[in-house]
Amino acid sequence: MSKSKFELPPVSTLLGSTLFNYFRVLKQGHVTREHYFKVFLTTVIVILTVPFHIWEWIFFKIKLSGFKFQKPPLFILGHWRSGTTLLHNMLCADPDAGYLTTYQSVFPNNMASKLIFKTFMKGNIPESRPADNVKLNVDFPQEDEFAFNNVNHKAYYNFFYFPKGYDSFYKRSVHHIGLTKREKRIWYKDYDTLLKKAMLNTKGKHLVIKNPVNTARIKHLLKLYPDAKFLYIYRNPVTVYLSTQRFFIKLLPSLILQEQDNDFVSDMIFDVYKRLMNDYLEQKSMIPEENLMEIKYEDFEKEPVKYMKDIYNNLLNEDFEHAKVHFSEYFERTKGHKKNKYEVSADIIEKIKTEFGKYMKLYGYGLPDEIEIK
Repeated sequence: MSKSKFELPPVSTLLGSTLFNYFRVLKQGHVTREHYFKVFLTTVIVILTVPFHIWEWIFFKIKLSGFKFQKPPLFILGHWRSGTTLLHNMLCADPDAGYLTTYQSVFPNNMASKLIFKTFMKGNIPESRPADNVKLNVDFPQEDEFAFNNVNHKAYYNFFYFPKGYDSFYKRSVHHIGLTKREKRIWYKDYDTLLKKAMLNTKGKHLVIKNPVNTARIKHLLKLYPDAKFLYIYRNPVTVYLSTQRFFIKLLPSLILQEQDNDFVSDMIFDVYKRLMNDYLEQKSMIPEENLMEIKYEDFEKEPVKYMKDIYNNLLNEDFEHAKVHFSEYFERTKGHKKNKYEVSADIIEKIKTEFGKYMKLYGYGLPDEIEIK
């Protein structure tokens, strides 16, 4: 049975990594003393899973060599806490959707032996996420960056283990700064393989991928998938900041391998938000106009089925009617979900407005209703 509280066992989510990748990730930050035991247990598990990784390579060698996407992938873009999860889960309610599962996000190198590792994960996964109580399940859709981190040590989510290195992780993973030509080739190959495994696993007809980091990786995605579709969702930057801050501060203790500094995390969120938004605004013109759709979260949550119809008819060019009932059912199951309220000091509000004023003006936002100033 799943845990009711968000509390992971004393191992790192790096336990699904290959041995080579695992040690390459650990080399990128300083593990503090209080996390030695976690690293020790994780190391033991990674070593024990080496035979399964060899079997993984054998099992997928032929399947991957002949695999091609029949339809262009759809990439959901947007900063964390902007509504990407709601949009992703709703789109993946379509039986024709292919996606990366929560299981694959932790064990991307154990897809050929998933019966064993899924049993372990089912007994240890929390029932819901911290901060927002979104339900979790090993077979639910999940973003792919955690999985990519267990495949390629150049992934951005190294910052979840070593937050102090977020700047170098962003430059390297998002912009490929400092990567050799060989490392870039491996990056593209590993990411493409990860997505192909997701399709083989879920047996979908069209792939739906959600990853906030991809908001700034448009040029890389287009290099791999020139005909890819992009769905960008944005939300009031004030809510996004406060929600991301709460989410990260509650999530990080289960992931980090060094001491946590909440003030540092808050400043990091300001910095990364601006980088992500600026990179998106600079790169979105690379996408053919007919392959990009932008959605305002506050409008989407009021009429989600209406917007899903628009997405299917005008972006995906897919039959909406066969999937409509699944979207309606998903919305009915989740519409009672309560959003967080925030009590915030006037000083914090002023700082948010100073840092994010450009983006609030761009998208026409003021202070949201869920904010109460102390």
